[in-house]
Amino acid sequence: MRVLLTFFFLLILIISSCDRSVEDNVVAQVNDDLLYFDEVIRDMPISILDTSAFIDKYISKWIRNKVLLDQALINLDENSDDIKDKVTLYKNSLLIYEYQQRLINQNFDTSVFLNDILSYYNDNIREFKLNQDIFKGRFVIVEKNAPNIKQLLKMFKSNDNDDIDDLVSYCMLYALEYYVNDSSWNYFNTIKYKIPNDIIPNNIFLSKRKYDIIEDEKYLYLLFLKDFKIKGSTSPFSLEKDKIKSLIINNNKIKYLDIVEKDLVNNGISLNKIKI
Repeated sequence: MRVLLTFFFLLILIISSCDRSVEDNVVAQVNDDLLYFDEVIRDMPISILDTSAFIDKYISKWIRNKVLLDQALINLDENSDDIKDKVTLYKNSLLIYEYQQRLINQNFDTSVFLNDILSYYNDNIREFKLNQDIFKGRFVIVEKNAPNIKQLLKMFKSNDNDDIDDLVSYCMLYALEYYVNDSSWNYFNTIKYKIPNDIIPNNIFLSKRKYDIIEDEKYLYLLFLKDFKIKGSTSPFSLEKDKIKSLIINNNKIKYLDIVEKDLVNNGISLNKIKI
């Protein structure tokens, strides 16, 4: 609804600006440089919620940039060889970068085989160390006076699929927080700060009990630890899979661009366009 209201607000502003003179359309001026209202509106995101804050920030930034630029032009010679060289270098770097991105978007294959990811993990397994504790399990926070607590405890400890579905339905209605997917690794920090402060995570990990019911004056904290790994141990493959995939893709991009560059150089040499 807010997005829709914002859209109509922008539409009204644009239409009204068309009826005003050029002078009325100016919202800021630094020396001879003018900032027009239409320019601000053009750069305003459609989904913006606070239009006034955006306009104020935009105008303020424009003024600062213009003032700094004017001072730079007074104190520096924009036609100096040093400035020209840097402008040319930046322009060339930008053109090369944009061309490389176009090549990658058009021709580069981003697919990575699972075996390649697994091989990288196994070959570099010493590098994959956990920087925090992780666990597989379930976690539910519920008020003590919530209905059917005994049934909740039964469902929480069950491995039956129907019971798990009922558990999710119950948690959606009554739980303050819950996580019941015990097949995936999660960082223990996601729940560490949600349980009472006097509970020490290591005591939970080293306890022989798989199920813990922690309580304070108002809430019950249900915790099931199916498995856990402590900080400093080897990080499991499932946690590192996406990171390794991104790393392989980036490495492949570098190799691909290197091949393209070499082909261009060799082609230039063969056509006698490059001479050393």
